[in-house]
Amino acid sequence: MRLLTLLSLAVISITASDLEYSASGELKFPARYREWVFLGSGLGMTYGPVAEFNVGRPPMFDNVYVNPESYRAFLESGKWPAKTQFVLEIRNSERSGSINRGGNFQTDLVGIEMNVKDPSSPNGEWTFYNFPIQDGKPSAVAKAIPRSADCYQCHTEHTAVENTFVQFYPTLYEVAQHQGTVKPGFAPLPLNLTQLEALVRTAPWPQIEAALDKLASQTPQANSISLATLSVLGSRLTQAGKTATGVNLLEWSSRQYPGSALVQNDLADAYRIAGKLAAAKTATSRSLQLAESDPMLNAVLRKAVTDAAANRLKLLN
Repeated sequence: MRLLTLLSLAVISITASDLEYSASGELKFPARYREWVFLGSGLGMTYGPVAEFNVGRPPMFDNVYVNPESYRAFLESGKWPAKTQFVLEIRNSERSGSINRGGNFQTDLVGIEMNVKDPSSPNGEWTFYNFPIQDGKPSAVAKAIPRSADCYQCHTEHTAVENTFVQFYPTLYEVAQHQGTVKPGFAPLPLNLTQLEALVRTAPWPQIEAALDKLASQTPQANSISLATLSVLGSRLTQAGKTATGVNLLEWSSRQYPGSALVQNDLADAYRIAGKLAAAKTATSRSLQLAESDPMLNAVLRKAVTDAAANRLKLLN
């Protein structure tokens, strides 16, 4: 009995992601797609015309799945084989419910789209399909989305590998980079926090500064150069003995966020540790001035900054 069970499971794993069309050429919906490989999820990701439509609405989750055979092939080659099937599952989000006190969780299904690589299809090698949702369930079949739709041009111009947004799937993006299959004209993603931390630990300041300037110019909203990230990283460097780099990083942050009392407060601490006492006094006074008007401070943070500044001035004097 156990052998028969294992054999039946093997058959299911082989056939669960078969690419099937109806007699009229419509794509059949893969009902077991949630057993496929989950590539990633985005919250509130919008671009193109849909970005304006979603303004003021609760953010939606998009979950992306790919058939297992194609996933394994991509790991080996960095390329998508024929019969590759992507499922984009779109769900509403909710903030209130159960024990949740922050962030969003996924709720009802609102959309299903597929992107299929099939060289034998009369619709083209990469074709999109939209499965209408009724009563929370997708239709059994879907016609190909016309080639005139914006999605085709978008996927041609902005994807990292072939017709797919591999740049949004971190583990696969690394595979594509290693295999050399990222499109030649694709603009690299901004430095993430891990990459920035490695850079500031090993590179000379001019190289770090050039990377930060590039981030600020090209992707000013990148999390790796957010006020909170830079403050934590600068303070960590200073306290770990890399005082000069920590000071340089916080000075750069103070130029990027000139109205921040928090940055001046961290910079004052870094100056004090570095033995630059006059600069520490100046930054401390500046943090006190900014604390009165810094919109990023709530009452608790404002008190923390002013108390820290007062205590530091006592030490410095």
